[in-house]
Amino acid sequence: MIKITQTNTYLENFTKLLKTCLYKELKKTIEQKKVLKPKGGIEVDSLDSSDIECLKYLKLNIENIVNSDIDKQKEFIKVIKKDYPDIAKKYNKNGKKPNIYKAVKYIFVDRGYEAKISTITDNSIAYKLVESLDLKTCHYCNRNYISYLRKDINGKKQTRPQLDHFYPKAIYPFLACSFYNLIPSCTTCNHIKSDDDSYHKQLKSPYEIDLKDFVFSYTLNNLDISNNKFQNNESINIIFDKKIEANEECFQLEKLYKEHKDVVLELLIKKAYYPHSYIKELKNFGFSEDEIYRYLFSNYKNDEDLHKRPLSKLIKDISEELKLI
Repeated sequence: MIKITQTNTYLENFTKLLKTCLYKELKKTIEQKKVLKPKGGIEVDSLDSSDIECLKYLKLNIENIVNSDIDKQKEFIKVIKKDYPDIAKKYNKNGKKPNIYKAVKYIFVDRGYEAKISTITDNSIAYKLVESLDLKTCHYCNRNYISYLRKDINGKKQTRPQLDHFYPKAIYPFLACSFYNLIPSCTTCNHIKSDDDSYHKQLKSPYEIDLKDFVFSYTLNNLDISNNKFQNNESINIIFDKKIEANEECFQLEKLYKEHKDVVLELLIKKAYYPHSYIKELKNFGFSEDEIYRYLFSNYKNDEDLHKRPLSKLIKDISEELKLI
């Protein structure tokens, strides 16, 4: 995993758009004291006084919910679990969805996330969010590019990465429209994470991760790289010197990274064939250390640039272990 820097120019506009929509829906539901249907109208399910108090709490804090950082989201979850626990319950003891859960899901997921952020008819909010973050690879795994493409003037096709709800909207629907809860991710990570309870399992978000939380290493067993033998990947095993157990288990990172033994093999070969004297010679030609790194590894070295290429964290950690630069 690699870190997302928590600064964003789109946050203010995003907050204005979402808080206005959600405030209106909360106000309407409180006044009618009914669970609204996704397609309009009113269900027979009524909201009791404790449900209304919950909605009033959400309405009072709606701006903070929309623009809250990860720490603040944890605080909201803690309050909700203590004071309004039925919000986070898809089913009660009778196997039915609590009315307050249905009401909050309708407001924040159906009328908020689906209708305003990720609608199929107008993807402007989702696209602007992705564009403002400008992330090139998935921060959960750093294995896959996450590209976006806006429609041109001729209306040609567009695409964007999936938005993972770090705190799942199925469990915490009131965070479905929270800016820092929406993580652009690759299909693999979004699917493998699914609705895992990030709060209960104490996962770390890419917004709070430290690059030292995950450090790649390798083990080697009888690898012969003489005579340009490149094929013996099975002698290499990619491991973590450091890792957050909950995140690694959730995203199955060690298993996924076993598919990239060839990258480590190439680094070992470069260690053998690019001695420090060669690197020193390149420096004598006026190349900076960063330029040499880009030339040798086709990769970025600076922490803030690691998101620009897949496997950049793996390559950096192993190359540093090998003292290639």
